[in-house]
Amino acid sequence: MEASVLQSWFAQPHAWIGALALVSFWTAALARKGTQAHRYAGRVFLLAMLGILITSVPLTVATWLRGQAVWAVFLGYLVILVGVNCLNAWRAIRHRADFSSYANTGFKIGSILMGLAGLGVVVVGIAYGAVILIAFGAIGPLAAWQNLRLANRGPTSRQWWLRSHYGAMIGNGVATHIAFFQIGLARLFAELGMHLIINIAWLAPLLIGAVAGVLLDRRMDH
Repeated sequence: MEASVLQSWFAQPHAWIGALALVSFWTAALARKGTQAHRYAGRVFLLAMLGILITSVPLTVATWLRGQAVWAVFLGYLVILVGVNCLNAWRAIRHRADFSSYANTGFKIGSILMGLAGLGVVVVGIAYGAVILIAFGAIGPLAAWQNLRLANRGPTSRQWWLRSHYGAMIGNGVATHIAFFQIGLARLFAELGMHLIINIAWLAPLLIGAVAGVLLDRRMDH
């Protein structure tokens, strides 16, 4: 199948599902935790992320077929990263009363896969001098190390599931905002130049997500 066909079939559904993911993410984030609004919005967000993952696969293939191998590899890594995060976010709630069921063999395999994929992207980023690839590739092994340490050491608090849940959801939110900003910034601030826009769109949500994670961790510690 040609790249143009895949693009025409899946690009529009991918964009609409992405808009739903963005709206449901903020609905869940702003709703009071534990309420029905929070739970329902969170479910819609995870279902939307599943739709994004499904439509991302053919779009990644289309990128490869167009000869953009580096970006195809990067997009494939993002599919793995977001997929593992979505699964962990859902399973943290489902198995919050049983840590061993959460941190099972599948959890460890997913973490290792995410780490190896990230390392591969870091290598590609270094080879091509691409800061974005290096920064985002590093997330994989870092998250894998944190997950495997949690699985081996066990939880340090009774709210381990909440940390795992919001950590994964922040990661998914970062991915959603990257897609939104990359499109929006390109249209609103074209005079900035695509190189600068791309760096802002990818790195700003990453930085904000990291800060949000640190602040939430400190809030829980106190």
